[in-house]
Amino acid sequence: MFKLCFNSTTLRNMDLFKSLALIKQYGYEGVELTVNDTHVHPLKHTRKRFNEIKRFCEDKGIAIVCLATGGPNVLGNEPYEPSLINKDPLKRGERLDFIKRSIELAEYLDSPVLNINSGILRPDVSSPEAREYLLDGIHELLTQAGDLILVLEPEPDFFVGTTEKAIHIINAIDSENLRLNLDIGHVFCSEDDCYGHIVHSLPYARHIHIEDIKGGVHHHEIPGEGDIDFDRVIGSIKEAGYEHYISVELHHHDSVWQRALKESRDYLQKLM
Repeated sequence: MFKLCFNSTTLRNMDLFKSLALIKQYGYEGVELTVNDTHVHPLKHTRKRFNEIKRFCEDKGIAIVCLATGGPNVLGNEPYEPSLINKDPLKRGERLDFIKRSIELAEYLDSPVLNINSGILRPDVSSPEAREYLLDGIHELLTQAGDLILVLEPEPDFFVGTTEKAIHIINAIDSENLRLNLDIGHVFCSEDDCYGHIVHSLPYARHIHIEDIKGGVHHHEIPGEGDIDFDRVIGSIKEAGYEHYISVELHHHDSVWQRALKESRDYLQKLM
């Protein structure tokens, strides 16, 4: 049976160690740790900081189940740039170096999974060029990843914006260390036949994000407060035999974090 974790981005405005303790206190079985300037950043924080996180989690019995590297401003003020599909090879190299350092951090923190995305397709890059850049970049990352699983997350309006496109990339790479980060809400923002795409995607999934969506708008809602039939979604996840983590990801609920933590878990536990 799959397990529930909580993405730390909801608690990004508070101390990391308080955030980790709260996620455990509210009954989640793990944490998805999102890279940012406040909590942890492989290029901006020191080994001392990483060691403190590792020891805290070991002492408190907190499992870091995924390190998420796809935040909008981890490398600067221009959202999601530079990306793996930037025209400039030096800029692509900047993103690759950041992900490689994140791989080292994930391994040090005993996280089995690291989340990545393609980035946004810019006007100066054609789709065939972007695909080539992305494939080359992922191949390079996999040479360093060891046993770590990289999960490619489709993001609305990104070059890889649908599960179908992500699966094409995964099949082209053909490595057990590249799998899918299936974001349930993103499917409902970007794809037709959403429930069918979820079923088709589940065999590729190694990590799942869960949030609700209203009216197809990309704004993460607490599960049960939007349009998604989660009874049907959870049923599909069970039927597929998925045994990894489902991560509650609520970027927009930092001011109501108590409700986000409690109501998400209560609702999903009933369905599980």
